[in-house]
Amino acid sequence: MTIFLSTWVLPLMFIMHDFEEMIVMPIWKRRHHRLISGMDKPFFGPVGNGQAFTAGVLEEMCILLAVSLVSGLTGNLTLYLVFCVAYTAHFIMHFRMCAQIRGYVPGVVSAALQTPVMLLLIVVLWRLDDSSLLVYTLYQLLALAFVVANLKVMHGLMPRIESAFLVYAENR
Repeated sequence: MTIFLSTWVLPLMFIMHDFEEMIVMPIWKRRHHRLISGMDKPFFGPVGNGQAFTAGVLEEMCILLAVSLVSGLTGNLTLYLVFCVAYTAHFIMHFRMCAQIRGYVPGVVSAALQTPVMLLLIVVLWRLDDSSLLVYTLYQLLALAFVVANLKVMHGLMPRIESAFLVYAENR
């Protein structure tokens, strides 16, 4: 039961982090439009519409809920651990973006506050997990490949989602 309950920490952390992004990202992108428009790969993808970004967040949340549910029900700590590591590793991107523009980017405050908590969770899970280093490494490589591929797909879909939302809003 304890393992089942502890596997819900990651989705809760994700919600808090992504609320910061969802609330601030649209106005931040509007404020920093000139800076972002000059980038080859603009921060937070090509969309400025908060609803389209939130649709991507919802999809990622469903994945984390599925990972947490499967991990909790099966006791598979390795699966949960690798997604905790992937989630925590993405904080580096927020810190790098801040350094690049020498200022605030959406998500960096929650990333800074969550880093110690997530590192502690990772250490505890690592000690509890009885998987071999080879199994852990394979899981981690697969999880990272999945996360990166999913992010690319969602960033590709978000402009279409944004267009569909705009069409829906304008049609009566």
